[in-house]
Amino acid sequence: MIKLHQAEYASPEIEDYRDQPLINALPLLNSPQTTAKVLNRYPQVRDSEKSLPGYIRRHAMMRILDEFLYPTKAHMQLEQMISGMIRRGYLGRSIARAEYQRNLLDIDNVDFNVASRNAGSAALTSSIIGCSGTGKTTAVQAVLDSYKNQAIYHPDYQHTQLVWLKIDCPHDGSAKSLCINFFRTVDDVIGTDYEESYVKVKSSAESMLGDIARVSAIHSIGILVIDEIQHLNAARSGGASKLLNFFVTLTNVIKVPVLFIGTPKALDLFSPTMRSARRASQFGSLNWNRFEHLAKNGKESEWDRFIKRLWKLQWFHNPTPLTNPMKSLFWELTQGVAHVAVSLFYLCQARAVVAGKESITLTLVKDVFNEELSIIHPMIKALQSGRKEEIVKYADLDLPADAIRIIGQADDSVLSKPEVIDEVIQDKLSELTDMLIRMGLGADVAPLAARQALEEKPEEDLFGLVAHIKSLEDKSESSPLPLRVKVKKLEPIYVDNDLRLLRSDEPMSTYNTLKNEGVILDITPYL
Repeated sequence: MIKLHQAEYASPEIEDYRDQPLINALPLLNSPQTTAKVLNRYPQVRDSEKSLPGYIRRHAMMRILDEFLYPTKAHMQLEQMISGMIRRGYLGRSIARAEYQRNLLDIDNVDFNVASRNAGSAALTSSIIGCSGTGKTTAVQAVLDSYKNQAIYHPDYQHTQLVWLKIDCPHDGSAKSLCINFFRTVDDVIGTDYEESYVKVKSSAESMLGDIARVSAIHSIGILVIDEIQHLNAARSGGASKLLNFFVTLTNVIKVPVLFIGTPKALDLFSPTMRSARRASQFGSLNWNRFEHLAKNGKESEWDRFIKRLWKLQWFHNPTPLTNPMKSLFWELTQGVAHVAVSLFYLCQARAVVAGKESITLTLVKDVFNEELSIIHPMIKALQSGRKEEIVKYADLDLPADAIRIIGQADDSVLSKPEVIDEVIQDKLSELTDMLIRMGLGADVAPLAARQALEEKPEEDLFGLVAHIKSLEDKSESSPLPLRVKVKKLEPIYVDNDLRLLRSDEPMSTYNTLKNEGVILDITPYL
């Protein structure tokens, strides 16, 4: 049994929203500052995690993939658009008025097959179109999640309100599957059994349209979001245009706003009617673009602010500073696609810590991109070309987070080196260390000597290990140290504009980078 949140009504912000229970039960309108605070997601980097072995640290780093969201002006615009669509859609559907029940009865008499064929422009239909990986779905979901109660029960009206409903267009492109997803999602949110009631073996998409409309009206759906709309395949579904027109009709007949999310390929699905609906929308349609690389009017670009914020999420003892060459390289390899940039940054850190390194270098970034992100090379090349006909070919290409999590490892030789010691070896190490201390070896040197002996003679017993250490001491009499112990490799501490970070193994690359940064003086004009 799903327990629904009971409606709590707030005073309306404007007179239009007075005596509107569906609107007054919603959270108050957000200012841009509040929206930025609500949408902002920034994972925590704990100091204690920086000392963990690399293979464990990689798991902590995965927070970058799931929990990082940098709100931009586009996010503010999106929140305002969704907020306006929900509230304007509710204005003509007040459950406090007598005509609400009459409208429900009228829906039963509407032939949606005919109405959808004659669908006109709908002011409450909008869309978000953009290349995969730019964060469209993540942004929309974040805005929807800001409405903490997706379903609200109004006891005074015995009414269950669905503030928003988001469904994904199935990968098989079936219109029928999309309809089934609608009923299934409603059932999951409020505990109904509409899928069992309305979906039959012989049911077609067209036969279920009227039922979808009735359920949408009964539960006062505030906004219907349909993601991955480009998957809707006219050839397979046999009625993609009819289904799209139906959703436009849904906004005309029962005032349920519909928001489509898709890649540029979705534009090919839209009939002339749908295109006119997008143009006629009161709230506009968002083109969810990549980050702008170049700053305007002397201000920092969105890309600069994004990469600076992302770059702070480092699980290194001494974080690698962000240099201009690194910023330029990340732009060149990701072309401002947020998901690709986040993935590349995670993979670079994962490669570094598993290999026992504590920095991100230009060479490392290039190697990771070439070896582990080869699947998106065609897309990046298309974006680099700037040719629309090439970009559209790869607009749907994506890199799933689940795939990212199983790559980013170093080579087998690195992974085969044990980073932790099992319990048996740990006990032997402790016993050997205690024995060496009792024999007069310093407490600071004994653990190092014991560990070295165990690495070189792991099968020996304690007395054999002591004999091995004694032989090492005899061989090292000429050394200022009492034992030939391994000294821990020093890790560099980088500073801003550190020249070491500008080095590259490629011929002339370091020289050109230093010259571009103004470190090398061009004396030609003075000759």
